[in-house]
Amino acid sequence: MKNFILSILTFGLFACNNITDKKSLDNETANESLIQIDSSYVDTIAITKDNLTCDFDRFLKDPKIPKLAKDLINNKAKNPSDNEPLDYFDKLKSKDIEEREFYFRAITNSYRIADGAYSEGLGYTAKEFIQNYPKDFTSFFDNKSCFTDSDLEIWANILVLEFAIDSDGEYDKPIIDQFINKLKSNCKECSSTQKETINKFGLTLNQKWKEYVKSMN
Repeated sequence: MKNFILSILTFGLFACNNITDKKSLDNETANESLIQIDSSYVDTIAITKDNLTCDFDRFLKDPKIPKLAKDLINNKAKNPSDNEPLDYFDKLKSKDIEEREFYFRAITNSYRIADGAYSEGLGYTAKEFIQNYPKDFTSFFDNKSCFTDSDLEIWANILVLEFAIDSDGEYDKPIIDQFINKLKSNCKECSSTQKETINKFGLTLNQKWKEYVKSMN
């Protein structure tokens, strides 16, 4: 069942170039398309350099920074066959705020090129990170000039990959509400802005999940 769902989601990701019916998500950042392929669903967001309003030059010029991370920032990366981007989650705990933002952007951009094997690891690791460190996750969106609602949608899409596996075809389970309640429980020390981000993330995640479930029925 896992392989079947991942195959559907992965095929949808690489079929996005054939979709012409797109709607504007944001005037400056992204386009979203709803893909229907053999009753499958995947929501993709085009990522361009226009997304990058953070200054990552320091890291892009640093020879010690992994080449794949730089390629992900510049949207030149191919499928990470060795799951390297999953290691970047450790960087999200760095004391250097700019370093955290750099790797958060790299992980975000990796969704666009995720295949079946990597997408499974990405979905699982992202879910664990957000659930255990909701304050860290939401803090990235405090910087509106760096991460936008379009990026929040990408992370919702990433989690749909994992929830599709967790549900094992039982789509009536309240897994999204349970997950968001867990975030709120773990984010009692979050600022009002960060709590607002959790609420927004919950609404977006519920919408994406309902669309996915509808496509599978």
